Amino acid sequence: MNLKLVSKRNSVDGCIDWSVDLKTYMALAGEPVRVKCALFYSYIRTNYSMAQSTGLRLMWYKNKGDLEEPIIFSEVRMSKDEDSIWFHSVELQDSGFYTCVLRNSTYCMKVSMSLTVAENESGLCYNSKIRYLEKSEVTKRKKISCPDTEDYRTAGQEPDVVWYKECKPKMWRSVVIQKGNTLLIQEVQEEDGGNYTCELKFEGKLIRRTVELKVTALLTDKPPKPLFPMENQPTVIDVQLGNPLTVACKAFFGFSGESGPMIYWMKGEKFIEELEGHIREGEVRLLREHLGEKEVELTLIFDAVEEADLANYTCHVENRNGRKHASVLLRKKDLIYKIELAGGLGAILLLLILLVTIYKCYNIELMLFYRQNFGGDEAADDNKEYDAYLSYTKVDPDALDCENNEEEQFALEILPDVLEKHYGYKLFIPDRDLIPSGNSTSNDEASHLNSFFLGAERKEENEESELLIHWDNLFPLY
Repeated sequence: MNLKLVSKRNSVDGCIDWSVDLKTYMALAGEPVRVKCALFYSYIRTNYSMAQSTGLRLMWYKNKGDLEEPIIFSEVRMSKDEDSIWFHSVELQDSGFYTCVLRNSTYCMKVSMSLTVAENESGLCYNSKIRYLEKSEVTKRKKISCPDTEDYRTAGQEPDVVWYKECKPKMWRSVVIQKGNTLLIQEVQEEDGGNYTCELKFEGKLIRRTVELKVTALLTDKPPKPLFPMENQPTVIDVQLGNPLTVACKAFFGFSGESGPMIYWMKGEKFIEELEGHIREGEVRLLREHLGEKEVELTLIFDAVEEADLANYTCHVENRNGRKHASVLLRKKDLIYKIELAGGLGAILLLLILLVTIYKCYNIELMLFYRQNFGGDEAADDNKEYDAYLSYTKVDPDALDCENNEEEQFALEILPDVLEKHYGYKLFIPDRDLIPSGNSTSNDEASHLNSFFLGAERKEENEESELLIHWDNLFPLY
């Protein structure tokens, strides 16, 4: 704020013009403001009294466009006090440039000062456009002073300054010490960032100054870190020729002061700007930021990938501590139909295996389900007396155990109950349906029954319990 321009220019009237001083006066509407002529503080080695004693006169103008209009001091709202202008109660229309001219008949020099007047923002005690900025690294020590209040103090008296944070009184923790017009934070923490407003009284009016404290991470001593692509070995990307492609380079930058992140792509030893027009870089994009540490992204864009583009591309990131890089390798993608064909055939094979397995395990259930839901009354026209015959192994009654008893109960009671009563099948069960009678069967029937009982006898010899259901229609009705 106190730096001055070191070059001058000659105006058309022969006056040495130092242009606009870099110090900007800022105030809220209704506050008193003192604008001092900067010539006596940085541009010439004299003060107002000495200049006046040598016959030099100080005149004030307000710039209105390209014109400089002489100021008429009313003494009510604005007055002249030696080398300064006093605004007793500044207003919004007072914003602008004020020029002080020191001259006599042979000498002329001038400089302009800027004054900005603003009103409080809604619900706040400050205007964000006229804040003062301070920065501090986390864990460091920071002193915040009430700025530009030297002209509003009574000589020999310590100013009575009240501090607020975010426009509210604050119970400061033990490491925050207020002394006079300064606030000392002995160990800055992240939550210390924000707006600090100092308030003091002068001639019955309140004067407020607001300082925005930005807390940053500690100044880094490391180069940036590539996040994608990874360091050490290239990341291979399979591409389809003729298709557009976007490759993003992401990197982390520690806090390095005012310098911004430097990130760029190269193909071999060439910058992207030197390549064909269908390859270009996008805009650097800030993905996230915390305490001045940033994660940024820069994209490499191909309008349509060509054969000549299949190469190695390197993303470079650097700061004042060093440089790092990571690469991607573009590779032509194999035709994908082979993979799709193999996958399709494999799916069909698995489906067939699944269907066969289901049929093998649940063939009876499937037949019953089909007959119940889709089959007609086939028994009415097939000229058969039975739909199936059921056989089970009978064992010696002396060797009858619980398991065989349960099997016989299942064969003679449970199974017929389900198949005959529920599903409508007609079963032939020898112990139930083969009863002595005077009628003789045909030769085929006898042969069939003899074969049936012969098989049962063989199973008895093996002394194994086995239940058989033969879905063979017996005894056709002629």
